Amino acid sequence: MKRLQNIFIFLASLILSATAFASPSEGKQYTLLEKPYSTEYQVDKFFSLTCMPCWQMTELLKDKEGSGELELHRTHVIFNDSTLQAAGIYYTVLAQKPDLSHELLSELFSLVQTKKPLQETDIDAFFREHNLVKQEDMTQTQQQQWAKFMEDAVSKTEQASISSIPSFVINGRYIVKLRGHRSMEELLETIQYLKEQ
Repeated sequence: MKRLQNIFIFLASLILSATAFASPSEGKQYTLLEKPYSTEYQVDKFFSLTCMPCWQMTELLKDKEGSGELELHRTHVIFNDSTLQAAGIYYTVLAQKPDLSHELLSELFSLVQTKKPLQETDIDAFFREHNLVKQEDMTQTQQQQWAKFMEDAVSKTEQASISSIPSFVINGRYIVKLRGHRSMEELLETIQYLKEQ
């Protein structure tokens, strides 16, 4: 009986280890975009400052990004008036601080999600605190960059058919299905796998 139990445990561990290291599969962990787009970035993370799960995902990935293990390009979606306002704020900051720190990004999430409704005075105070200017007071170069960011956000969101966030698009071709993953490690494995395709 003891031997049969040991054999069962051994077989169960083999099955579990085989499934743990299985390659991600199309339809379960990712799908192909109907309309792939060209991009200079391997990993596009679609998000909104209005989205609590996006903020949580940002916090979960902070160490991987900080170590350089994961490089993300963020695209702020524009679905409606609230995401339009949040995108405007995000890209105003990004045009002035291209190397946006995790701390400042976290403060942006906090600003948008804790100030309900978000008032101009809240935005002005945030900009003053961080030595930023409002979009209309930026330099002409910064305003052009802001306009390009906004245009690209709308275009990529539509082309990738993003309907829920956070979402990850790899190489402009694959969209990762978050629900197809049981852990952050599995998600990162899928992203790495698709980057190499």
